[in-house]
Amino acid sequence: MIFSSSRTGFLSDKPHLVNSRNYFIFSFYTRGMNFADMMRLKWNNVSGDRIHYTRSKTKGNFIIKIMPPVKDILNYYRKNKRPYIFPILLRENLTPTQLNDRKRKTLSKFNKDLKELASLAGIDKPVTSYVARHSFAKCLKQKGAGTDIISESLGHQDIKTTKAYLKELDTAILDEASELLLQ
Repeated sequence: MIFSSSRTGFLSDKPHLVNSRNYFIFSFYTRGMNFADMMRLKWNNVSGDRIHYTRSKTKGNFIIKIMPPVKDILNYYRKNKRPYIFPILLRENLTPTQLNDRKRKTLSKFNKDLKELASLAGIDKPVTSYVARHSFAKCLKQKGAGTDIISESLGHQDIKTTKAYLKELDTAILDEASELLLQ
């Protein structure tokens, strides 16, 4: 798959897509971390083999184990010597308006780049920053994780939100099961 962390060289002729590819993979392997939280992530949030942060939307505290694809991405950005991990916020002490403007502008580019990455991968469905989060949840469900575990992983305060994420997957599984009757 084009988004795979093992395919770092495939973008050698498309360097403008590297950051967006990294943001997507990072989000997926950090329990669907949303863009606003990734943007604010600093090197001091990384301690040993864990990332510690407070989710901006819910104020929930997270401690996430660093998986190999995340480690590769962290190593890629470590050379930048900035307080923030990702090259989104290029300086500290931005006003709330400046933070919001930067988030909006960068998220727009990220989503535009994801369309291009999806096209390169032959994916004909819409791919946005939230696809990483939803895919994380759906992959856990396919691997047999309970909805309560998925909900906690995503930081949802209400399990109904998680069930909405998973509803589309459940329908697809039911369709496949029904097709077994025709075999």
